[in-house]
Amino acid sequence: MASYNTISGLKVKYLSADPANPEDGQVWYNSGTGNLRVDGMVLAGSWASGGNMNQNRSFMGDAGTQTAALGFGGMINPATTNASESYDGSTWTTTPTINTTRTQISGAGTQTAALAFAGTPPGSTATESWNGSSWTAVNSMNTARQGTSGSGTQPAALVFGGQLTAPPWAALTASEEWDGTNWTSGNSLPVARNAAAGFGTQTASLAAAGASPATVSSVDEYDGTNWTAAPSMINARRNRPGGSGTTTSGIVFGGVVDPGGTTSNETEQYNGTSWSSTATLGTARYGPGSASPATAALCFGGSTGPTTTVAATEEFTGASTQIKNITTS
Repeated sequence: MASYNTISGLKVKYLSADPANPEDGQVWYNSGTGNLRVDGMVLAGSWASGGNMNQNRSFMGDAGTQTAALGFGGMINPATTNASESYDGSTWTTTPTINTTRTQISGAGTQTAALAFAGTPPGSTATESWNGSSWTAVNSMNTARQGTSGSGTQPAALVFGGQLTAPPWAALTASEEWDGTNWTSGNSLPVARNAAAGFGTQTASLAAAGASPATVSSVDEYDGTNWTAAPSMINARRNRPGGSGTTTSGIVFGGVVDPGGTTSNETEQYNGTSWSSTATLGTARYGPGSASPATAALCFGGSTGPTTTVAATEEFTGASTQIKNITTS
């Protein structure tokens, strides 16, 4: 409401219709409707059910937006899958499969121009490109790994963290950049992390939470050259929570929260400076697919426990302000 303090103390305006661009906290009388009105009533963020995926799965690759998403690969306990599906905002449709069956895979891009990379089994460096109708094998990553995080677009992707695919199963700090043809080694994360939330672009990404090997709440930010520590999340969480958005407007949801090892329905939002709690998922889960932006995110699939994968999809609507009538009730 502070943004309206410059005109506070003046008489309430008598208007024939609502103003086109009211300020937060502004009050006026609408003579057309006979109502005293105020702008700036905050509506909290919320999750709502969307259409179920055709196949239960977790730890899949993902790309796209809330109304045009893509999910591919992943785990159907106890097997892995190469199945791919697209979402139009209400319904999931089966699309051509990826060439290399794998779970703990990462993705980047859009529904019609995506990139799939990393995963297991085997310890994969395989990269595939999607053009909206088929998957094509392209040049491989430099380091075989699983449980990576990915961000960016099909011609400019970023992969970071993850875990070696053989003993000692160590979490990694390595990052690689994709230029549309080849992967090139980039600078390392300050904190090794496996199965973290990752989102953003190749030149502005966040790596949040994960296992190092202990569960962490720390967050690292990438500027296209270097990774630096960013403000930590409220709760430490692992097992690849979902993540959507940018380095100045992001959300992280689900995962396994420590201490206690509880499968989480919690969502935290980031404004570039600090993290705060927001709406909870209807289904607590870890390893879901996700789509951006943070104000209209998508959560799909995931696991509710060690042997249970789900097909449930949920759509997030970010907090907003609204004009309301002022009443005595």
